[in-house]
Amino acid sequence: IEHQKTNHYLPRVIQQCLAYLNETDLEMLPTGKHIIDGENIFANVMEFETGEANSKQAEVHKEYIDVQCLIRGEERIQYSLEDEINPIAKSYDEENDFYLVESMNQCNNVIMYPKMFAVFLPEEPHKPGCVVSQSGLIKKIVIKVHRKLLTQ
Repeated sequence: IEHQKTNHYLPRVIQQCLAYLNETDLEMLPTGKHIIDGENIFANVMEFETGEANSKQAEVHKEYIDVQCLIRGEERIQYSLEDEINPIAKSYDEENDFYLVESMNQCNNVIMYPKMFAVFLPEEPHKPGCVVSQSGLIKKIVIKVHRKLLTQ
């Protein structure tokens, strides 16, 4: 989040999210929902223990982009691109904007450390909160950006 020069090339709304992350004392931010711009942009702050990837299912969103930033700890996020091959495990929950898939075709990993961020677009399966080397407590913030803002 601190690489202003590189991040300058990202879409304006993602830059806005990164500015929020840089201007906020993330360590002091309480868990729960934080409104940034109504239902267009809001953040969820959470703390939890990482778990084994094979014990989790990947989440997929339709309406919101995830800008996930680690505050404390380390985590592995598995992800892939949209693919009709990914078997649906739980049907779409419109109120919470997600469905789950059992597995991901051509799965990749990103290892997250504090102040690192990853962006997941609608329909991209991702499995956050996975163990890197051993289970541990993490604190993270997920900024939810309505997809319509990416085209403005």
